[in-house]
Amino acid sequence: MKLLSDFDGVWTHPEEEARAQGVALDAALVAAAPPERREAARAWVERARREIAAEPTRWGWAPGGRIAAFSDEDPFGEHSAMLHVLAEHAKSDPVAGAIRDGVLAAGHGSLEAFGLASHLEGVQLVEAARGPGVLAAAAEAGRALLGSSVEIVVVSNSNGEKLARWFGHAGLPNHPHPEREAGALRLRGNAGKHLLDRAGSEQLVLDGVAIELRRPRYEAILREEAPDAIVGDVFSLDLALPLSLKRTDPAWRHVRLFWLVHDYTPARMQRAIATAAPEVEALTSGLPGVAASLLG
Repeated sequence: MKLLSDFDGVWTHPEEEARAQGVALDAALVAAAPPERREAARAWVERARREIAAEPTRWGWAPGGRIAAFSDEDPFGEHSAMLHVLAEHAKSDPVAGAIRDGVLAAGHGSLEAFGLASHLEGVQLVEAARGPGVLAAAAEAGRALLGSSVEIVVVSNSNGEKLARWFGHAGLPNHPHPEREAGALRLRGNAGKHLLDRAGSEQLVLDGVAIELRRPRYEAILREEAPDAIVGDVFSLDLALPLSLKRTDPAWRHVRLFWLVHDYTPARMQRAIATAAPEVEALTSGLPGVAASLLG
């Protein structure tokens, strides 16, 4: 049996890292504005945060302008959404424009690159203070699965070096893809689940929630791996495309889809999945719940 697993939100609870990223991101946005506009920039950032909270489906992780994941799907989402708001408002708002221009003038090739830098800064700050954050219960569940001959492939947008470091700290044997060893995790970092097809859009609509499906880099990994089960916490990134494959491709009909519901999971998404996606197994017990379900 092969289990394809996300990382953050499956093996970790990313609240602390996300909080640190938010502090770093907001400070960097204000600092990017010219000195005479920094108070205005600080007020703009506060308004943007309120706007995101008020319209979580209007904003999100949107490289290229199309939403790959909604702002409220995990603790990192609102920070990606901040850059979405900035990109849109910079077209007509002089304060937003000054912030954007300052970000790019500082050497970041794009707002997306700037956001990644703030994410890495937040993770590094937390890791330095606390150490890597693989949850003890998730590590125990991982060992139980590996010990029962379940092949686990961790497919994550995080880079492979971070994955190896955090799993190594937790005492979980691992190898970078394509290396394989029985009883060890195989790690596929930089998965690009958020990268949407520039050539066109196709959407999965669940009880009024429309989610982009064309994710060519992620789809190539899914088809190459052909897993028996998939687990993730951000439905748009991790499970929308596998659900579509399960519904349309006979070779995928046996695949089990586990969606981990946390304290940060939006109620609106829980309602949509419960109403319109009975194929999805929603669990509040984390990776231990997946292990219990798969191992009996």
